[in-house]
Amino acid sequence: MGAIAVGLSGCGITPSPPSSHNGAASPLFTLNLGTEPPTLDPTKAVDLTSYTVIQNLMKGLVQFGPDMAVQPAVAKRWDISPDRLTYTFYLDKAARWHDGAPVTAQHFLDGWQRALTPATGADYAFFLYELAGAKAFYQAPTDFSTVKATALNAHTLQVTLARPIPFFLDLMAAPIALPARLDVIKQYGDQWTEPGHFVGNGPYQLAEWKHEDHLTLSPNPNYHLNNVATPTTTIEMVMVNDPNTSVVMYENNELDLIETTTSIPASDVRRLQHHPDAHLNPIYRLNYIGFNTQQAPFNNPLVRQAFAHATDRSWFEKLLQSGQKANATWLTPGLFGYNPDLGLAFNPAKAKALLKQAGYGPNNPFPTVALGYATQNDTRKEMEILQYQWQKHLGVTVTLQNMEWKMFLKQLQTQPPGLYRLGWFVDYPDADSFLALFTSDSGNNYTGWQSHTYDTAVKTAAITANGPQRQQLMNTAQRQLLETDTAIIPLYTANKLWLAKPHVNGLVISPLNLIDLQHVRINRQPAN
Repeated sequence: MGAIAVGLSGCGITPSPPSSHNGAASPLFTLNLGTEPPTLDPTKAVDLTSYTVIQNLMKGLVQFGPDMAVQPAVAKRWDISPDRLTYTFYLDKAARWHDGAPVTAQHFLDGWQRALTPATGADYAFFLYELAGAKAFYQAPTDFSTVKATALNAHTLQVTLARPIPFFLDLMAAPIALPARLDVIKQYGDQWTEPGHFVGNGPYQLAEWKHEDHLTLSPNPNYHLNNVATPTTTIEMVMVNDPNTSVVMYENNELDLIETTTSIPASDVRRLQHHPDAHLNPIYRLNYIGFNTQQAPFNNPLVRQAFAHATDRSWFEKLLQSGQKANATWLTPGLFGYNPDLGLAFNPAKAKALLKQAGYGPNNPFPTVALGYATQNDTRKEMEILQYQWQKHLGVTVTLQNMEWKMFLKQLQTQPPGLYRLGWFVDYPDADSFLALFTSDSGNNYTGWQSHTYDTAVKTAAITANGPQRQQLMNTAQRQLLETDTAIIPLYTANKLWLAKPHVNGLVISPLNLIDLQHVRINRQPAN
């Protein structure tokens, strides 16, 4: 494929030439990340952009297959004790880091200890609390041997859980559970994720990173996990934040993949879903509005309930028309626990009454508030819908504050605005991945809201088999989150539309919205 044209507005991409693989130039596959990844450190990553890159540079003990079932990765197999508390993983001795060093059980322990050390700043450290002793170590990081995770030998890892959760293997597929090369991190410090320094163990290696422009991943010749063929394709990940430009690039054969998360504007979905290259996938995703519940006026639950009742979710389907489905609950259809009767419905009269009950009126006008969001795809259109609705139904003025994704994420982690917009893609195919987001332990809960009732229901549901009891626990948790305390306003779910060129084979995009490139092959037909 030819080089990316530099004349397109917002583009300016000049990719590096295809890398050499076994003495021959690798075919090139180009996709759009949409923005700069905030980090390539698996321990610190919390966003889909970073995950898209990391999952192709690194491999954990297990991985998700196209059907969402857990499959072997670095671990060839594993044993589970009858009480489901002890897991023994047997590592593939063929597993190698990019520099040729073998991947050992100790590398996983190193990664977990780093994640569970508060100074590292790992928002997903709570995933590892399922290891017996892990939460206590996080709270007082002194002796890591108190965490029940042991390298029995170089290629055997044994862990004991604090409780018998059924989705522990799913957690082991998350970036927070990846192995670490502490020698590399110590040598290069914060620069260890840069090209020439980064040492991973996945199908691709980091060949180039021109910040705010593009990343290049080259095939890892040392990748032989579970007899999977070594990749033969060079991956170019460009950072074009204008989805309209992305579509033009695809139609000009300058991109091999575009998709609705980064590269297809809402205005083009209806046209492109009939394109011969089109695919439509269900994904476990919810977009929502979060409140900073520690900041006035949103420290009052009556105010938060008023904003929820003043939100007409049907507008997203009608105006955006790119596959949105209104959703007032905090689970997506297809996951056990989904209950469409939960959440606060659109009721403008009740919204006004609640705002009055909270003490606002002619003698105490509601203050102007800010709604923060990242500059991505068609997000501004969504925000303008909400801005209009809240002005119309509550008489409040909402200012829109957008910023580049990396800076927006930093703001959420330090001082969230009163209102903010985020989307959530589940990390594993269980309702717990949605519900655990707003527990008190979660590093991704930017609301400042905590509830013992919610935490107890979520944690009990996590060890309860699917059935009436688990459904009731999930109902209890969601009523607390959405109705009683109203820490968030769910907006809608959406399917995934993506287009890939006919010469692309082996591309997998899962319901978790993960783009797996390890099997991608380019098969262009010779010109006549």
